[in-house]
Amino acid sequence: MKKKIKSAVISIAVIAVLLLSILIGVKNGTLDKLTKEMPTLETKQEETKKSAENESQKNESSNSVRIRNSSRRDIANVGQQFELRNNDVKYTYDENNRETYNVFYITVKSVNISRQCDFDINRIDFGLSTKRDSMDNNDNFISDYYYMTVELEVTKDINDNEMFADDYNNLQTLWTSVKVNKDGTYNKIKDYENVGSSSDNTHGNVHFEKGETKTITLYYLITDEEFENETLAIDFHYYGSPCKGTLAIVHEPEEN
Repeated sequence: MKKKIKSAVISIAVIAVLLLSILIGVKNGTLDKLTKEMPTLETKQEETKKSAENESQKNESSNSVRIRNSSRRDIANVGQQFELRNNDVKYTYDENNRETYNVFYITVKSVNISRQCDFDINRIDFGLSTKRDSMDNNDNFISDYYYMTVELEVTKDINDNEMFADDYNNLQTLWTSVKVNKDGTYNKIKDYENVGSSSDNTHGNVHFEKGETKTITLYYLITDEEFENETLAIDFHYYGSPCKGTLAIVHEPEEN
């Protein structure tokens, strides 16, 4: 009997000490601090979710260099159709509102790079006068430069707003050109320029009716160095349009 009483007294004493410790901890803020620092199941789940999201974003970034680069430009390859959007100055551009822009659908159908001039040389408006030392009497390049002809298939969207001015039915053909870097950024190349097109318009524009499809050929001159080492693209973007447009890859160097 005495042993049971002694055991009960000891248990009561231990409980009393624990309660006193808790009270002292609450008073000093220690218990609150420990509670706050102790990770909960919810916190762990949130950390796991954030870690998974970060990993997903990291993987998406590493896999999408050839799709979108640091300037958020779409990238298309030969044979891939893309939209070229142009907004009307009378409206505020909204990519979710089809009434605020019109559309051309463009596909780079083929690219031919050669030293041979196998087209009407009169289609080239400028760029040859300083390169005659690299050409023979038949306008073929002997060295230093290549002709690049890019054939486009272009269709005017049949759903374009009737309120758009007639100028928005004209597609310009003097598209600038860029070098696409391995990290997805791009730089304009001074010597790699559009030097002509198959358009009969003096300004290079081609007129389209709604739903009409036409084939347009663009002409460029590129250097040996660009042909051998650079990834080249055409910058399809309307001047003044908030839509960033698309970079269409037209040449990639052979891997050594």
